[in-house]
Amino acid sequence: MSYQELQQSATKSIQSKSVTHNDWPIRGVGFLDISPLFLSNKDFDNVLSYWQHRFQGVDLVVGLEARGFILGSAFGQKCSLPFMMMRKKGKLPGTLLSEAYCKEYGRDEMEIQENILSYLPNGTIPKDRPLHVLIVDDVLATGGTICASIELTRKLLLIHNVKNFKISTAIISAIKSLNGKEKIYEKYNDVNIDVILDI
Repeated sequence: MSYQELQQSATKSIQSKSVTHNDWPIRGVGFLDISPLFLSNKDFDNVLSYWQHRFQGVDLVVGLEARGFILGSAFGQKCSLPFMMMRKKGKLPGTLLSEAYCKEYGRDEMEIQENILSYLPNGTIPKDRPLHVLIVDDVLATGGTICASIELTRKLLLIHNVKNFKISTAIISAIKSLNGKEKIYEKYNDVNIDVILDI
């Protein structure tokens, strides 16, 4: 299949296998629930196949809590790539790196284990080109979560003396009216943001 065909298939799968819940988790917020997507192997694979074509040359996948865990780990398995979790505050043991952020209905904090890269298989970090990290999440709203995850990824890599890297993001859908993509680009204009469906 061509790039356009893969993108169209992924878009149709998300449109047919997602439900918007208005005024949830608080009044005025519309929540896009992609839980039905995971019940259809074909539709889920349409999304993963599009990402596989779109993000060739990725070395490491980062999944954001919570649906980013499902999406990111499945993509990592499909492409034989290592996967690591970025979690909300208080969920991970050990020495942690953290980054606070604002979202559409409050403040939160994201954490990652400081030593997690020491468990990577040998050869994961390339010597002759930038390390390509793909951050995966389900919904882009105000951009706060993605900005925090980018900053935390950068902190983690620099602590491990990985200075040559690039970061991309794979996101199921974006709420256009909240201008999350523009807010991310204002802060990180070198990051590639891929959204399958704008709502």
